Amino acid sequence: MSLTSAVRFIRRCFSLESLPKWPASTARPAIRVPDSQANPRSDKTPPRLKSFLEKTLTRANPPLQALLALLLLTACIPTPTPDLHVFAAASLREALTETADAFQRANPNVQVVSNLAGSQVLRLQIESGARADLFISANPHHLNALQHAGLLAAPPTVVATNQLVLAVPAANPAGITGLQDLTQPSRRLVMAAQSVPAGAYARQMLALHAAATGQPGFADAVLQHVISFETNVRQVAAKLELGEADAGFVYRTDVLASNGRLQVIEAPPRIQVTASYPAAVLRDAPNPELARRFLAYLNSPEAQAILTRHGFGPPA
Repeated sequence: MSLTSAVRFIRRCFSLESLPKWPASTARPAIRVPDSQANPRSDKTPPRLKSFLEKTLTRANPPLQALLALLLLTACIPTPTPDLHVFAAASLREALTETADAFQRANPNVQVVSNLAGSQVLRLQIESGARADLFISANPHHLNALQHAGLLAAPPTVVATNQLVLAVPAANPAGITGLQDLTQPSRRLVMAAQSVPAGAYARQMLALHAAATGQPGFADAVLQHVISFETNVRQVAAKLELGEADAGFVYRTDVLASNGRLQVIEAPPRIQVTASYPAAVLRDAPNPELARRFLAYLNSPEAQAILTRHGFGPPA
């Protein structure tokens, strides 16, 4: 691109009023200018600097004009912001948003891009070649599978824990007091599918209750009342909030995130199930060093305080 075009580009960038004129015979070195439009800087460019740029670009000889144009183009063209792609279990939504914001404040040139879904969906996306730097699962199973397939840069480390609970709409219209009530006629339950961590944990809780109460057929009796199997735990919570089911299995953090729309039906300690959240940098991560920094940050006191505030427990 010609020097005239380059200076015109700079004029737009700094909102300069005058544009230098060159005789048609003057040689103008070619300068590469990006196709994208410069962001106007009229509100950021001091008047004295604008005046200096206008006079310099107008009076300088062509070689000096070319050099100044190259230097100013650097100021006009925004530096690309590195994106950190974090694949995370849907139950981490609020906590991850806050930790990502805090990390970005400490690293202004970084943009954290979150992909939140069921862990089994995220694993499939990674196995299919999706661009990901860091994966945080709601259980070890999916990260272990990726490690076995050689898709992790290092073994997973646990960054948080959670607790599966039986939840009901805030008013508890069905009057449920415990897991035993789930086998009663006309009960409507919702839970995550078996491939989803929350669904696997729910079946584990049902099995523990069956063993503790001597009811080998208890889990099957409860599953007969499930009206919907969801692909992530947030969909279970949403249906409970809408009153589409009498009860469902979610994480304690999901009840906290509902802002009073759900309540927990406490279970005896002997049947409680703890969920762990392992995280790992992907082998083909576009930004592996940045991913390692964010993973280290998740284990920092600041990030752990955020996770605790959202109802998560410390790494086991």
